[in-house]
Amino acid sequence: MQPAVAIAVLVAGACAYLVGHALIAARDSFQRTTAGGAVLGMCVLAALFAPGIVGALAGPSASPTLPRMLHLALATAGLLGGMRVWRMRLHAGRAGLFTLDESPISRAEALVPLADSLEGALDVLGRERCTARDLPRLAPLLKRAAMRYSHQLPERQSEVYALVARHVPAELAADVTGLLLEGAGRKR
Repeated sequence: MQPAVAIAVLVAGACAYLVGHALIAARDSFQRTTAGGAVLGMCVLAALFAPGIVGALAGPSASPTLPRMLHLALATAGLLGGMRVWRMRLHAGRAGLFTLDESPISRAEALVPLADSLEGALDVLGRERCTARDLPRLAPLLKRAAMRYSHQLPERQSEVYALVARHVPAELAADVTGLLLEGAGRKR
């Protein structure tokens, strides 16, 4: 594959990423303005046609299938990556089949199960600034994390509370401590 074609394929993937990101961009984002729309229009054209045009101008290639496959793969990966497809959830409600929820509670729901330690799970709660009204949705995940990392819980309840209080706001610390103790099979 010729270097110009390889660069065009990479540019097509980057343009597809920008188009995918525009689908989930905030309302006040540059991508939602008139100028941003014009840039996105050019990105769509570049993502679709740049590798083919550059390939035609560069001359015959030894294998035209490889650049086409790379173009398709990178454009698809760029579009899905820009949309943050791993955060999409299937919903049967009024919002349609797929929704993308960028709220702190949804990020916490996605990240708590991925934590590699109890402190990692607590760190997610602190970083995402979860509130007391988020705890009912997070309760099963916190109990599961406590069961999984029960060997990391301190022996005394006051030490568990101190561990939790280092990561989450004070108004949540008691409730989160209770959920962790319950998940680990200890009495409150």
